[in-house]
Amino acid sequence: MKNKLSRKNIIAAAIMVFCAASVGTVYANEAADKDMMSGLVAAIAQKFNLNQTDLQAVFDQQRGQWQEKRQEKVKQMETAREQKFADYLAKLVSEGKITQTQANAINAKRAELAAKVDAQATQDKSDFRNMTADERKAAMEAKKAQTQAEREALKQWASANSIPEQWVCCRIGFEAKFSDFARAK
Repeated sequence: MKNKLSRKNIIAAAIMVFCAASVGTVYANEAADKDMMSGLVAAIAQKFNLNQTDLQAVFDQQRGQWQEKRQEKVKQMETAREQKFADYLAKLVSEGKITQTQANAINAKRAELAAKVDAQATQDKSDFRNMTADERKAAMEAKKAQTQAEREALKQWASANSIPEQWVCCRIGFEAKFSDFARAK
């Protein structure tokens, strides 16, 4: 069991580092996409003798609609995921694996940590945009250390609330083990 937990922690840490590294890349790609789109708009406007400002407005409108659709899809997926987890917790309570008090504590902690993750993601976006590669690397190392400290604090919280460690997850707080969750579907 100890060996599996250390592998799980290594994998979780690797995922966190990858995600943090990807943040800078994503923003660089967004800027490049905008530049490419502006170039495309200019080329189309010139080729077909169109007003570039009007054509840019059409492209911006379409991009906005695509983003709205994507955000709606993400919200639907998040809602479905949350419902699956709520159903899974209810199943664990009905099977006697955890108590309703523990389930309530898990839900409260998940909400707290999700709000923290959302607030931190907004801050990270602006921070990473203004950093050099070396600064981003240092920030990712600091984030890695912070994540490890948060993981340990979460384990202590789970222990204090008599919640089995298998329900603790480093990203948002609590998720069932994937194999258990897959069986619950």
